[in-house]
Amino acid sequence: MFKLNCVLPYAVAVPAGFVLLWQLIKRWYPWIPEDFAFLSKLIRGLRLLSFYRKNNIAVCDRLAEVAKATPDHPFLVYEDDKFSYMQMHKWVNKCGRTFRSMGVQPKDKVGLMMMNEPAFIAVWLGCNRIGAICSFLNFNLRSKSLMHCIDLSDTKIIIAGSDAAILEALNEVESELKERGIEVYVYGEIYKSNGLFNILFADKEISDDIPRSWREDVTSADVIGYIFTSGTTGFPKAVNMDNRKFFAGAVLLSFANPSPSDVIYTSLPLYHSSGLCIGVTGAIVHGCTCVLRKKFSASKFWPDCCKYNVTIVQYIGEILRYVCKQPETPEDTKHSVRLIIGNGLRPDVWKQFLERYGADIHVLEFYAATEGNVGFVNQHNKFGCVGTFSPLLRKFGSAIIKFDVNTEELVRDKNGRPIRCGPNEPGLLVAKITAHTAISSYKGKKSLTEKKVLKNLFKEGDSYFNTGDLLMYDDQHRLYFCDRVGDTFRWKGENVSTNEVSDTVVHAEGIRECNVYGVQVPGHDGRAGMVTVVLESDELDCEALYKHVEHALPSYARPMFVRVQPELEVTGTFKQRKVNLQKEGFDLEKVSGDKLFYMNIQAKTYSPITPEIQKKIETGEIRL
Repeated sequence: MFKLNCVLPYAVAVPAGFVLLWQLIKRWYPWIPEDFAFLSKLIRGLRLLSFYRKNNIAVCDRLAEVAKATPDHPFLVYEDDKFSYMQMHKWVNKCGRTFRSMGVQPKDKVGLMMMNEPAFIAVWLGCNRIGAICSFLNFNLRSKSLMHCIDLSDTKIIIAGSDAAILEALNEVESELKERGIEVYVYGEIYKSNGLFNILFADKEISDDIPRSWREDVTSADVIGYIFTSGTTGFPKAVNMDNRKFFAGAVLLSFANPSPSDVIYTSLPLYHSSGLCIGVTGAIVHGCTCVLRKKFSASKFWPDCCKYNVTIVQYIGEILRYVCKQPETPEDTKHSVRLIIGNGLRPDVWKQFLERYGADIHVLEFYAATEGNVGFVNQHNKFGCVGTFSPLLRKFGSAIIKFDVNTEELVRDKNGRPIRCGPNEPGLLVAKITAHTAISSYKGKKSLTEKKVLKNLFKEGDSYFNTGDLLMYDDQHRLYFCDRVGDTFRWKGENVSTNEVSDTVVHAEGIRECNVYGVQVPGHDGRAGMVTVVLESDELDCEALYKHVEHALPSYARPMFVRVQPELEVTGTFKQRKVNLQKEGFDLEKVSGDKLFYMNIQAKTYSPITPEIQKKIETGEIRL
């Protein structure tokens, strides 16, 4: 009894002490419990990546595992078609065997140019099955930009979808393709066009499992695909994607606590990492069902969610803005969506979306880059932010440093070292590169990758990934995305390289010089493309310029506004100045003496901007 009486106070006091300590931590250091919750989930995800890496498990292998464990569970829903995991697994094997019979060997490059459709996944994972590298070609690209991506990825053959726009784009570069000996195969039954296209029938091949020996020398660390990103300068760059990078998307999805009963709605293009890595690969890893839409439709968004019992939606901020502009319908609140995952959601659209469609919907806004080594996620559903940037998480190698947007240079102290930003101070996000936090390299010249690396930043010998993005954290350590820097802006959910657009515009008839940049437009996410031009003659040929950019550039990269100047302003080192042009935009009150034009899509020309036109653009009466 004596011993019990001695132990009893400790038995009560110790747990009580822990409870009190935990309450004090939550009171004075509220981010620590959230950090532990975030890190515990992240560590589980990293362990999964480590397991896949050690066992050389590819995405197609994980599909096979799920197919054999739950063969009849629906994997993919597309319009009125439904494919089980086993059906897709067999389809992948058919594609792999077809490519093998065509002479495709491990590490050969196969170009894939399709809309969002089931065959896209079958072709990609068919390449994955035999160790071939899939080059995901943006179906919006045309002429020079398209051939740049094909050449950069050393494409051996191209598998195309039968969409008319894709076939037209490939027809335009027929001579270049034949010159390089690149064969084009159209998946399914279509008519031949000028002898360029061959017809591919993978559905007539056997579907037995493909032996691992067919890709014996290919490891999980080897490149299995190229996803193109605009980067910060020049034409699109091919990011080297291995299986681990695709599985990392599934780790990001794990913050949504997915289960096989979840249905993920993906209308984002599969040639980008979000749709392919988070939506499709994430569904495969977690055994979920993926609803794939050929192309995003604001009017079909909620009807689709109701029809397919969607529980998780992938988004970019721009598409949710379109959704919020739709007329009210009964489906607005009769859906099963519990969570949305994506990036670029503006606070005003965020607020409107929740108020209209359900305040209990978790917004899993995240920050990441295809080639990067740093990411944040709004696990705790805090309004407007992309995650937290607490003192604990800062220890893991990322920093926000002062950056002069006018000179586009780091602000340094007297010792030449960068200065860390304090709360509520926007700065450049950088992330330390180590053996465990390597960045994905670009295919091609090593210098392309090195441009994204800042060396000897805080001390001699260190290396940091330059994200090219401005972020900021507040007094509660909530992290917010502010803007992009450099020669890239974002419009219609796509990254646009100003150098690429400039290289196109300057070849238009009558254009001597040009300077491309992004400008803010009220009611729109990102920045719209604008170009300041110097003319060969006195007048701008508006119709000719319209036809030129319409033919040569995808819709999201075409300049929405044109400004005519007698000469371009440059720095002492002959770099074009953009900051003042960006600030003045298409505002007639700020632009004095220069003519302004906007892309008049209805008239298929560039039309002069008047005060009335400017007001209509700013109020949304004229759609861009």
